[in-house]
Amino acid sequence: MPKTSSNGVFADAAALNKEVKLLFLGIGFVEGPGTKDFSVALTKAGIKNVYFESPGTAHEWLTWRRCLNDFAPRLFK
Repeated sequence: MPKTSSNGVFADAAALNKEVKLLFLGIGFVEGPGTKDFSVALTKAGIKNVYFESPGTAHEWLTWRRCLNDFAPRLFK
């Protein structure tokens, strides 16, 4: 799936890992398993990514806030 997703941007795992400092996937738990499944597929394809799931929320402000709280410090590692 990742090799054909998004016009092939995930086709070359080594090149993507070299170019992208942080691939962050954040979602609210209520939104469903699609993003988690994609994260697992990326990992299996050798693409480094961070998956964050906000417990008990959907596509809402609290999800965004929690994602930002997890994401922002990672930018400076």
